[in-house]
Amino acid sequence: MADSTVSYAILSAGWLGILTSISPCPLASNITALFYITGGAGGREPGKALLKSTLYAAGRAAAYISVAWLLAWGVLSVPTIANFLQTYMNEALGPVLLIIGLVLMGWIRLPGIGHFNGDKVKKLADRAGTAGAGLLGFLLALSFCPVSAGLFFGGLVPLALADQSPVIMPAFYGLGTALPVIAVAVMVSAGMDVTERLFSITKAIDAWARPLTALVFFAAGGYYTWNFLLSSMIKR
Repeated sequence: MADSTVSYAILSAGWLGILTSISPCPLASNITALFYITGGAGGREPGKALLKSTLYAAGRAAAYISVAWLLAWGVLSVPTIANFLQTYMNEALGPVLLIIGLVLMGWIRLPGIGHFNGDKVKKLADRAGTAGAGLLGFLLALSFCPVSAGLFFGGLVPLALADQSPVIMPAFYGLGTALPVIAVAVMVSAGMDVTERLFSITKAIDAWARPLTALVFFAAGGYYTWNFLLSSMIKR
């Protein structure tokens, strides 16, 4: 991929991750992560919170990379599909971007996939000490609710396949899902009473950021669909 395409893919994946994290649906897992990172010994130490947050983000990224890589390996191991993506990547990208827009608007919904009891996962992570933050991130990432399932399987994975980036994009998506948790955890550990205020702010941001982002994906998807798919079909 060209440098500009790589940058666009990374920014898109990271932003989709942030949108996922501030959606109402994953709120319970975010609260579980905050309690783990800021609770217990060292919970009020910014350095300790940053270390736990980094491990938590790495765990989430590892989970999304694993799922995306397995799906990509399954798809790309089929020669017909692999050749199709290599030949018609630009043609496929338009519909993919339009699908992401539909998912962001909530017009396409996927059922939740997997469910972990937040309290049980937190207790399991507690037994592993600081390193448990990575395990917590990994397990909570795999607990897909309808919003996160839609954005990941309906948006991120097809985009990663179209760009042939089953590792980089899921990694930045995972980091994006952990970014708000990291910010709040570090501020809380530093003694700042910001939790309730920031959750209110994230809800307000989600209300306008989601449809605005959907419009961007609709515009880009419409451009690619017209120039690389419909125009060639009309010429035929």
